[in-house]
Amino acid sequence: MSTRFQVSYPIRFAHCDPAGIAYYPRYFELCDAAVEEWTDTVLGVSRKTLHLEMGLALPTVDLRAGFSAPSRLGDWLDLAVVVEEVGRSSLVLAVTATSEKERRFGATFTQVLTRMKTMRPEPWPTEWRQRLIAFSKIKQEISA
Repeated sequence: MSTRFQVSYPIRFAHCDPAGIAYYPRYFELCDAAVEEWTDTVLGVSRKTLHLEMGLALPTVDLRAGFSAPSRLGDWLDLAVVVEEVGRSSLVLAVTATSEKERRFGATFTQVLTRMKTMRPEPWPTEWRQRLIAFSKIKQEISA
């Protein structure tokens, strides 16, 4: 399994302010879409299944972002998702967005696996934890 997950999205009219520049809250929507696809691919479970069938959620409890250059209407963003840390019930995801190899922004999301009914943290199921570690930067550093 690769330690990097990447998706590409266009900057659409709905993402932009009147000047045609991507409005920063829309970046977080694009990150969320990338993380949703990442969850399906890496954990092997869709958000629909996670929420509606399993009663679990992955709320973001900490978010940090930095903006390097503006994106404009019609640009394509490549969003790369990397697992930075895996905790007992949490994980830290780094999302980096580039366009034509130019860094546009980066964000770090700390998410906690949560039982929706109780809103309490839930330890990672063994299979998911194994997938997260296999996908993580930690494995990459150990094998280097």
